Amino acid sequence: MKASEYKDIEEKHLEFAKARGSEKTYCPSEVARTLFPNNWRDKMDALRLVADDLFNENKLIVSQYSKDLDTKPSKVKGHIRLRRGSNLED
Repeated sequence: MKASEYKDIEEKHLEFAKARGSEKTYCPSEVARTLFPNNWRDKMDALRLVADDLFNENKLIVSQYSKDLDTKPSKVKGHIRLRRGSNLED
């Protein structure tokens, strides 16, 4: 992944997380569809890898079936949801 693509994905993740707040979640595919409307499915691995870094920095929380997980997004099988973490500043 190019550095510019990484930065675009990171910024969009943070934008979604800030807009939804700490109570509402979003699906990583929403970010992918916004940035890569024609090939968003091909970018899902990249979206999860960037989310891993944000998770490690406590900027994102990952959940599945309404339960918070202590696992990086890229390591979770199946659908996940993301939301604002405690270290995400306005």
